[in-house]
Amino acid sequence: MRRDNSDFVTGFLSESGTHVRNKDYFAYTELDDIACWVIARGLDNDQEVESAELAAKAVLGHFMQKPSLSRYRISRYLREAHRVLKEESYRVRLKASLTLIVTDYARVVYGVAGNTRLYLFRNGRLHLRSKDQSLSQQMADREEIAEDVLDHHEERHNLLSYLGTPGEFRPYISKKLPLYDGDVLLLTTPGLWERVDSAEMQDALEEAKDPTALLDTLEDVLLGKQQRVVNNYTAAAIFANKIFKIDPQKKWRIIKRVALIALLLVLTGGGALLFKMKEAERIAEAATGMFEHEQNGDAYIEESDYPKALKEYSEARNMANIVKDKVHAALLNKKQRITQLIVDGDTAMKDEQYTKALEKYDKALKEMKGRDDFNEPEIAAKKEKVESYLLVLQWKKEGDMLLEAQDYEGAEAFYQKARKLALESGFLTGEKEIRAKLDEVGSKKTGIDKEQKMLSADKLEKKGDDSYAAGDFAGAIESFTMAQEIYQEIGVLEKVLAMERKVTKAEEKLNPPAAAAPAAAATAAPTPAAPPASQAVPQAVQPQAANPVNATSPAPAAPPASAAPTSGTNAGNGANSAPAANQAPAVQPPAGNQGQGANSASSAPLAPAAEPPATNSGKAASLAPSAQPDGTGSKPAEPTANPAQKEAVTTP
Repeated sequence: MRRDNSDFVTGFLSESGTHVRNKDYFAYTELDDIACWVIARGLDNDQEVESAELAAKAVLGHFMQKPSLSRYRISRYLREAHRVLKEESYRVRLKASLTLIVTDYARVVYGVAGNTRLYLFRNGRLHLRSKDQSLSQQMADREEIAEDVLDHHEERHNLLSYLGTPGEFRPYISKKLPLYDGDVLLLTTPGLWERVDSAEMQDALEEAKDPTALLDTLEDVLLGKQQRVVNNYTAAAIFANKIFKIDPQKKWRIIKRVALIALLLVLTGGGALLFKMKEAERIAEAATGMFEHEQNGDAYIEESDYPKALKEYSEARNMANIVKDKVHAALLNKKQRITQLIVDGDTAMKDEQYTKALEKYDKALKEMKGRDDFNEPEIAAKKEKVESYLLVLQWKKEGDMLLEAQDYEGAEAFYQKARKLALESGFLTGEKEIRAKLDEVGSKKTGIDKEQKMLSADKLEKKGDDSYAAGDFAGAIESFTMAQEIYQEIGVLEKVLAMERKVTKAEEKLNPPAAAAPAAAATAAPTPAAPPASQAVPQAVQPQAANPVNATSPAPAAPPASAAPTSGTNAGNGANSAPAANQAPAVQPPAGNQGQGANSASSAPLAPAAEPPATNSGKAASLAPSAQPDGTGSKPAEPTANPAQKEAVTTP
């Protein structure tokens, strides 16, 4: 509580300088009502044990066990550290200088053993400096040397008392000193205060707004002097921006109570007067502490900080037992018991022991019934929350049993209910577990559905195979297509492709490709068939050999020899003009002598021409109409051979 109502800011630095090892050490702890800062410097040469660290940790360890601002306790902290160093001195005698500060955020007590120092600055001025336990400090106290040469005197490291000393250990413990807003406390080891004097510290403080800025400036001043050898240096600055304010009325009440007790002790007289005074002081302090701790506990209850409230109530009850105040002791015992139940319930909730947490919250509600100093609705809400957690776990357990029995629908219903309640009650851990269970149920259901669809698709495929074997290709296509759709749905790609091939094969069987039509060429314009090789007339010799003598036409008289035609075409025409009466049976000349044959026909009478068959005359005619394509696409009839023509060819 005191720390929350005050503002203490700490900063520190610790460097080895030009040395390899840093034998300085600094540590501190801030509790709710008291704080402790420790700085130490090792004086030995042990390479394995750090005496400064060992001593500082020993002081803080005993302080944490029994924190106190009393001079006796602070002396005990230093003596425990001294004992630890002596016990750990196996190879080398461990030695250390140490300074500590203890404050309740309103007052401060410091202790010194050796030559580490504390500087207290107030309003920008040096207000206090701790005294070293050295020969040079003793000489300065006797006014044998001036104070301004103390930091550089050759006997400044000749220590009269320190931690680990073989002789009598006599640390210095200050009185309780009041603190004020804006005070600055500076702890240093000799590595800093030997090189940076108090005036330079004061100048650095004028520009510093926080501990870090102050320490940076001090380090710059130290290193700016450019010494060949820089020793280990450590410094810690504590800015008391705001101290804890004590109620002055309360202080006067305590003083009056102590004065009254002292007066009573004086009146009793006798040899026990001193003892009574000490006892009265102790009781007065206990009574004051009892009320303070009780008020602190009540404040923590309002903030719902039950662990801190439990600690305060425990301290208050101990104080009540010291002053033998049975009424307050019983009251505080009740508060402590209720708070302990709440703390136990919260701990059980954190450890996921929900049944135990429910039991503790239920007992706490019964204990606080009718009281105004505890937040009963808050504890009731905690109880309701843990009941929801237990119900979620119960539904999850029932879902697990159904899942194990392969009742996936029933398991899913319980998991859905449990997950909804877990989300509503903020049971995140349980919700995560239930979500995993729902995923598992979904996976199981998906697997079963896939297996069923796979089975259906296999049946359809088999049905298609049977239809195909039976020649029912349409039925096979239908079955294969349905099977393919199911395989596609469940993602069995190889089966999808297999069905595609089977469907294609069945379609080929159902609709075979048409045979080649014999009359396909008739759709195009027909071309006249070439004559046989024996009848063909070479085009180079007789270009018009394709027009033979028309045996059906009468042959006219042959023209005179001088009028004989010069080309095969004219010869052919002359033959066609011969009169029919004088025709002899026509003998077909060879194709190359057609013109010559025509000339001989004019000099000798021709025998009556044998009439060729109608089919041959049509062939021999110069593209007679019957030989022309009629455009209907019908194939012309093959001409039959002409016997007379054959005879003309074979006759020499």
